Amino acid sequence: MKRYEFLKHTADVAVRVFGRSLKDLFGSAALAMFAVLLEKTKNRPGAALTEKEISVCGETSEDLLKAWLDELLFCYSVEHLVLVRIKSIEVAAQEMRAFVLFDAFNREYYAVRDEVKAVTYHELEVKKVRNRWQAHMIFDV
Repeated sequence: MKRYEFLKHTADVAVRVFGRSLKDLFGSAALAMFAVLLEKTKNRPGAALTEKEISVCGETSEDLLKAWLDELLFCYSVEHLVLVRIKSIEVAAQEMRAFVLFDAFNREYYAVRDEVKAVTYHELEVKKVRNRWQAHMIFDV
């Protein structure tokens, strides 16, 4: 099963993400956002990875998804950290928690694709379709 697909949009980047569970959906959304931000150009031998715990709260699944992506975008934009792997994700009714491994951004190993200015609420939707979850989101670039 594919994790995400990019959709046509006039000015920004629209993405549809998929997951067998909300946990998988949140992981797919994080991977999609970093695919917009960066391209890995080569492997980094012996990278010293940083583990971070990310916890967010929200009233709805859409609020949780946006807050999760906002936190990851902050890690990239302010702390210059690149998502390497999501160790675990727990999603409950109004909160989610994840443990994530990051690498320090280095132009020798990563090429910048687009600058994501914000994760928007515009057209943001999380829903269950048959036996899997999907979300639609737009990144302001």
